[in-house]
Amino acid sequence: MRLLSPTRRTIFSFASILLVVAVLGCAATIPFVWPSTSLWYKTGSDKLVLQIGKVFGLCAAVLFFVQILLVQRLVIFDRIWGLDRLSFFHRINSFLILALAITHSGLVILPEGLDNLPIGREFWPEMVGAALVITLAFFIAVALYRRRLLAYDVWRKVHRPVGYLLAVVLIIHIFNVSDSFETGVPRGGLWVFIGAIVLTIILAKYLTARMTLKQLPVSAGRQAGEGVVGLRIEVPSSFSYAPGQFAFLSLHGGGIAPETHPFSISSAPDFPTKRSSSIEFFIKQCGDWTSTITPETGLQASLTGPFGLFSYKARPLPPMIVCIGGGIGITPLLSMIRQLSTEQDAPKLMLVWSVTRKSDMFLSEELTELQSRLPFLHTHIIYTGGEGGRRLHEESLSALLKDVPDNSHFYICGPEPMMSDIRGHLQQLRYLRKSIFWERFSL
Repeated sequence: MRLLSPTRRTIFSFASILLVVAVLGCAATIPFVWPSTSLWYKTGSDKLVLQIGKVFGLCAAVLFFVQILLVQRLVIFDRIWGLDRLSFFHRINSFLILALAITHSGLVILPEGLDNLPIGREFWPEMVGAALVITLAFFIAVALYRRRLLAYDVWRKVHRPVGYLLAVVLIIHIFNVSDSFETGVPRGGLWVFIGAIVLTIILAKYLTARMTLKQLPVSAGRQAGEGVVGLRIEVPSSFSYAPGQFAFLSLHGGGIAPETHPFSISSAPDFPTKRSSSIEFFIKQCGDWTSTITPETGLQASLTGPFGLFSYKARPLPPMIVCIGGGIGITPLLSMIRQLSTEQDAPKLMLVWSVTRKSDMFLSEELTELQSRLPFLHTHIIYTGGEGGRRLHEESLSALLKDVPDNSHFYICGPEPMMSDIRGHLQQLRYLRKSIFWERFSL
């Protein structure tokens, strides 16, 4: 699979941002060019405050619809930003929307005063808007503590339907709270915008359905190590992926709940043979769902993907690649190293794998084989637990990386705190931030 070059990703990203800014700019003109009747009898600062309040509300509405698009798993969005970064944008955007919505509420109330709050049957559009803000705040609060409150699959099933419901309620609020949208350009523009969003969602659903492979046989399963199961799944020849990417996997049979979870693909497209007819996953048996997976279960699988930009194929090759993994975070790094072992122009390689104890190091034979295929691969296993255990810190990294060129690329995958620490240490060691790439476990 060919991924977009960094230059093309930058161009598409800049164009997308310009489009959103243009829509926000158009929305911001409505209270000034097509004012509602509520502005006719306002003057001076009261009028300006009300206009600014309406601008904040319209910008919140535009960003809310953008918010829905960010979670659609559109392949083009993934190829530009990657789903993990889109998920991060989604979280940040939710706080921005809430801040705009709260400010909007305060500014439209301010000119009228607290004695004239729009409460009552005749003010139902305003009350719907207030309910939207409260619901949005509650939904964001639940999202912040989702891992403590809800299982991943429950949240995934609830999240989008609630988002769609809020979007419908928001549309009802906009069309009824301001007579600016009764006729003319604002009404037509809003319908065009809503239509574009709906068509994009339909397209995303269609493309996702097309790229979802069902009833794939699980041809082999093995207990790869303590608490780690390996599954090999047969895929059609049309399935193409880049080393380091991930897919959404669900298993059927053996009493496993039909949930969908993201996992990194640990196999490589051309390893051990070119265009292999199967792909491999290593899954840590540590959650409510993953703990039910055993080598004997999962007779069939469904697969949606691949996704992600965590791959050396997404950028020009540097003189050296350093892979730093924590625990099961080795899986996308293994995929890249496997693929590089099949390429003639592979750069120098270093693997730093941090595990708690020796029993967690389930790839000893594999790494020995890869070392024979890649004489320029330098492997360092760091044990963090037990007697003599040590963690990766700035001093130990400095010693490991003393011969690593400044223009090397670093790929990091592991627990979030570990990745954050490693990124900080690398920047302290004067490695460029733009040369450090990481993959989050969760979306």
